[in-house]
Amino acid sequence: MTFLRTLFWFAVAAVLMLAAVWLAERPGAVTVQWRGWRLDTSVGVLLAALLIVILLAVALWLLYRWIVGAPGALLEGWGESRRRRGYRALTQGLAAVAAGDAAEAQKNARKAEQLLSDPSLTLLLSAQAAQLNGDRDGARRAFRSMLEDEHMAFLGLRGMIAQSLNDGDQVQALDYAERAFRLRPQTAWVVHSLFDMQAQVGRWQAAQETLETGLRTRVVAAEKGRTLKALLLVERSREAERAGRQDNALGLAREAFGLAPERIAVASRLAALQTKAGQGGRAMKTLERAWSLSPHPDLARLYLEAAGESDPLKRVGLVRRLVERKIEDVESHIAIAQAALDAGLWGEARRHLELAGGDHPTARVCRMMADVEERSGGGSVKVHEWLARAAEAPADRAWRCSACGAHHEAWRSVCESCGAFGTLHWRAPGTYGHILPPEVHPKPALPAAETKV
Repeated sequence: MTFLRTLFWFAVAAVLMLAAVWLAERPGAVTVQWRGWRLDTSVGVLLAALLIVILLAVALWLLYRWIVGAPGALLEGWGESRRRRGYRALTQGLAAVAAGDAAEAQKNARKAEQLLSDPSLTLLLSAQAAQLNGDRDGARRAFRSMLEDEHMAFLGLRGMIAQSLNDGDQVQALDYAERAFRLRPQTAWVVHSLFDMQAQVGRWQAAQETLETGLRTRVVAAEKGRTLKALLLVERSREAERAGRQDNALGLAREAFGLAPERIAVASRLAALQTKAGQGGRAMKTLERAWSLSPHPDLARLYLEAAGESDPLKRVGLVRRLVERKIEDVESHIAIAQAALDAGLWGEARRHLELAGGDHPTARVCRMMADVEERSGGGSVKVHEWLARAAEAPADRAWRCSACGAHHEAWRSVCESCGAFGTLHWRAPGTYGHILPPEVHPKPALPAAETKV
């Protein structure tokens, strides 16, 4: 390409030289008369004079344009320099926020606000700098200003949600979360945050609608959504029962069991309502299926209630029927032992407790063994020995929150400690790690020592 350009200009120069030689060999004559003046010259001199006049005219025009445009160019250059300094302050401020340097972030935020006339660029830095500096009012003002800009509104809502939660104003936080959800219903943190807030205040129907949106947009995993929906239906069933809508309550519980029969709370809810409705046989089938998936003492108690049997010996047979598909589970041995103990079958109770406890019986097994020794007349020495072992024995399974580890005496859908929904599981301590929200981690596989709720 460079060679072709050079060749072109060489050809132009050659043509001009040939033209000059041609004119020099044929000078010709030009005479101009004007108002008594006479000018005699050659054609070549006339053309040269004309070229000089054209060049002078172009030079004067360029000078005029420079003089007229100089102030505007100077202002534009100054404005460009101002923007560059503003962007530099913005960048340094964001870096200071990332480094946790509150003073530097605040200084650069003020500088960026002065140099840049675009609030959408500086508001976020100002809000983060104020938060880092502990200036809650300043952060709130910045986030509220973002709400007035359609491009910044979503970021502003996220900041206001955090501010409201830090202030303990859950109602206001929920309002901001609903606004954020209307703007971007496909955003994972919006769906999860709104769902948790709605569940915490008992808005079960609204929480279910939010969950279904999350499932449609695939920000909630299908398996996780199945479990959460089942637990929401349990709460809606309780709400319907309190309102006197018994048929609706039973229907919701049946739907929940169809989604998650392995969840203890779900099975317990359906069986209790079936028993209350005089459907004892159906309740027993529900509990038999649930026990085969997730054994729990509450299921055994509900099974005996559904059977309506008062004879202690027959109750032992009923419990055996309940646990037959999960006979090797610890809870199965404990359930049979309890029924045998109530029926005065000391040997049977002792045998199943030994199978349940193994070499390291839990505190519950030790206490039951002490009860067996006391009722069978085994002597106070053995009773005290078992009670002493109970004090040092491993802890039993209990309702524990997989999000914060808090212990609960009974199952509830929302953890009283951390406010997480659906995180209570029947398990021994130390058999799980903390499970973070689904937008941070996928749901981990449950350990073998755990029974799901």
